[in-house]
Amino acid sequence: MKMKVRGYITARTDEHTAAILDDQIHFSAATRLSQHTAGGETAATAGELGVGSLIEAEGTWAGKHQFSAERITIEVDEILKQIHNTAYLQEEPSDTPRIVSGEPAVLKADGERLVLGAGTKREWNREKAAALVPVSGDSGSSPFAGSSSLAGFQVRYSGNRSHDGLIAAEKVELGPPAPRDAYKMPHGLEVVRAKDPQTGIDILEFRRGKKVDGRLKLFPVREVQEYVTQLGVSLLPQGSQGTTKSLEFRFFVIEDPSINAEALPDGTVLVNTGLLGAVDNEAELAFVLSHEIAHVLQVHYWREVHETRPARIGLLIAGIAAGAFIGDVGVFLAEVGMISVVNGHQRALENQAGVES
Repeated sequence: MKMKVRGYITARTDEHTAAILDDQIHFSAATRLSQHTAGGETAATAGELGVGSLIEAEGTWAGKHQFSAERITIEVDEILKQIHNTAYLQEEPSDTPRIVSGEPAVLKADGERLVLGAGTKREWNREKAAALVPVSGDSGSSPFAGSSSLAGFQVRYSGNRSHDGLIAAEKVELGPPAPRDAYKMPHGLEVVRAKDPQTGIDILEFRRGKKVDGRLKLFPVREVQEYVTQLGVSLLPQGSQGTTKSLEFRFFVIEDPSINAEALPDGTVLVNTGLLGAVDNEAELAFVLSHEIAHVLQVHYWREVHETRPARIGLLIAGIAAGAFIGDVGVFLAEVGMISVVNGHQRALENQAGVES
């Protein structure tokens, strides 16, 4: 199955390998190399795959972090110098003591590595950030009080991209985890496992209260469902435990011939049978699942609605016969206002999810 990896080259390990953070991009004399500019596409050479270059590689995953490229395009006109971004930590920063003390440090933030130096302005106070999380229940205190973990917390940063593709951070600021509402489905929807009353087959229902808006057929092979679930759970990062709302990641294989997977805001991941038939190995499936998990933990759907589309008008459910089986999950999700879940989020958010996988 052909896949794409996009990011900045952070190292050249040998004449046939370039690294994007932890991922090794392997190419050969048969790999098609080109440069893409506003004026069009021209041929390129391996020597132009320098550290700091923004590339898009198309090919297949041969193993974990091992990508075999059939085509590599250098995005000449899209190299970003000034960076201003927001992300949520998916793992515990290894350099936390150095970040706090003001020493040189490196911070991994969703597909980027931030280099913190003596001149980096740091606002890094966990207690202050945790205090911004709304109090839940009757505890009278933040749900993050008494813990030291930073996985799941927000990081806002700015800086300049250096020649090696890393970001020389001018400022980093620790913020609170995403709000509970970031993990809600739109229109009060919930996804519930059930059985079809007519046939008794296992299904998923999209419900709003007692109303069923649509049904999905689950792939009937239990071993396949269990395998995908076990693989998905094994890929969950530390950030999945640091959310303001406890998430139960659920992985379902649904009968849909399109080559796709969809992550819903509540942690439900739908894997189409068409995708399972297209992947060549476990590494490719793991890449897809990691990508979808990252969309949930980076609350990309919520951020698109509240950050990147401030004037967005909520879409209403229309044209779906109540309780009917959904013939195309992509069409259904688009009609309930989650078109980005199917067609992809804005490129900056997709890059976060993709490189982090």
